[in-house]
Amino acid sequence: MKQRRWVAALLAMAMLLSLLTGCGSGNGTSSTGTGGNSQSQTEETETSSTGETDEDVYTVRVMNIHTAKTEDCEEVSEYISSITRDLVGANVEIVAGVTGEQVNLALTSGEKMDLLGVFSWVTPFSNLISNGQILPLDDLLAEYGTDMLDMISEADWKCVSMNGQIYGVPMNKDKAQTKAFQMRKDYVDQLNIDVDSIKNLDDLEAVLRQVKEELPDVYPVVSAAGSINLPLLFDDLSDGFGVLEDMTSDDTTVVNLYETKSYEDMVNRMYRWAQEGLIMPDASSNTSSIEQLLGAGTGFGGFVPSKPGATLQASREAGAELVQVQLTEPFSTTGMVASPYCIAASSENPEKAMQVLNLMYTNADVSNAFIYGLEGKHWQWVDKENNVVGYADGITTENTGYSVLGWAWPNQQVGAIWDGDELDIWDQLSSFNAEATASPAKGFTWDNSSVLNEVTACQNVISKYKNGLECGMLNPAETLPQMNQELKDAGLETIIAEKQAQLDAWLAEQE
Repeated sequence: MKQRRWVAALLAMAMLLSLLTGCGSGNGTSSTGTGGNSQSQTEETETSSTGETDEDVYTVRVMNIHTAKTEDCEEVSEYISSITRDLVGANVEIVAGVTGEQVNLALTSGEKMDLLGVFSWVTPFSNLISNGQILPLDDLLAEYGTDMLDMISEADWKCVSMNGQIYGVPMNKDKAQTKAFQMRKDYVDQLNIDVDSIKNLDDLEAVLRQVKEELPDVYPVVSAAGSINLPLLFDDLSDGFGVLEDMTSDDTTVVNLYETKSYEDMVNRMYRWAQEGLIMPDASSNTSSIEQLLGAGTGFGGFVPSKPGATLQASREAGAELVQVQLTEPFSTTGMVASPYCIAASSENPEKAMQVLNLMYTNADVSNAFIYGLEGKHWQWVDKENNVVGYADGITTENTGYSVLGWAWPNQQVGAIWDGDELDIWDQLSSFNAEATASPAKGFTWDNSSVLNEVTACQNVISKYKNGLECGMLNPAETLPQMNQELKDAGLETIIAEKQAQLDAWLAEQE
């Protein structure tokens, strides 16, 4: 048995190596300018301006969730390296299309990685800290990241800290959200739907019934890769195992979300909708995004988090004009800030990783390349005076080899604005973040290190039921009691007690 596990581990390592190679430079060569890139591109030299020879130059591996073809990813990496090599003596290798499974495998195996964007739906930030898989950054920031220290607010730093240490650099993006329902505009127009009249789920339900009746070949509601973003206002306190049921109130009692009336009412509604044919029948197993399904004309709409500019962004991804209706007011939690860039504990040169991260956050040319790819091949200037870029000639959402996902990089606001976004989009986003209702627990970071076994057991329970319940595939009357009993058996009450104690201690420190 031990031998089988050892062989399985070797196979997993081999698979990981194949996943993490082939999408990056990693060879010290400079950009060739493929695609007519008109930006200044440094020719390869024997030594960089830092005095290091090519053999000495460390390659910083950057992992991200955006998609890119291997060839395009390599070319972008090579171009960025031509800048970073000169400024900080480091090359860059971008690893695109990273999934939670790949990140977890790399972290647990100790495979070389340097910078990774952390997103709660991919890998919970607090888990990485508790498992010792990312490094504390205080000393590195003081030495190599002073620009970021000056630019980022103390409140945001608190959201990426635990036990007095900083573990990530928060992305400069939307740090708040509203819950919205997103729809194809041509279907809305065809059915003469007044989107301004949709104020709540009852109003939306009437619209969905109209869609089912008049567009029988279109799913009224589609899911996002197997899940539905329920329009609830709870603060998940990092992992959802113990939440604040209504983060817009002052109540700081940690409760089991799945025993709350708000959750029960919501999944009962989803089940009823599914029974009426208002939700796509394979919602919990669907692997496509909402934008893909709406773009294909398969779906009418779906639940999404929203922010300024979100409709235009989603329309680009869908390749079709979309509209949204807001179902909640803007709100903000620790988790909305705690999607940071971190340095992996397996990094062989954390100093170079921090220097590159500082450039990603502060250097417009570096940021534009990470976000948009190569000028002339992937993008071009639409209005250089106003700092506006768009797809290069002949390039579209469907055929680009390097997807645009600005919010998934450290600081989209240091670079260019995408064509179609309003020129003051960054001001709008800043106001949106500042004016959102903050959870009373915003700034609190949950340390689950003392209950890791219980967390793992509860995750196993949730993975069995959550998507099916929330997509209306499972009957809540039967499934909710069973799931809650299994969560109790797995130790959820122990987790909640520990989380409440930590939250109470944190709240006392804020007084």
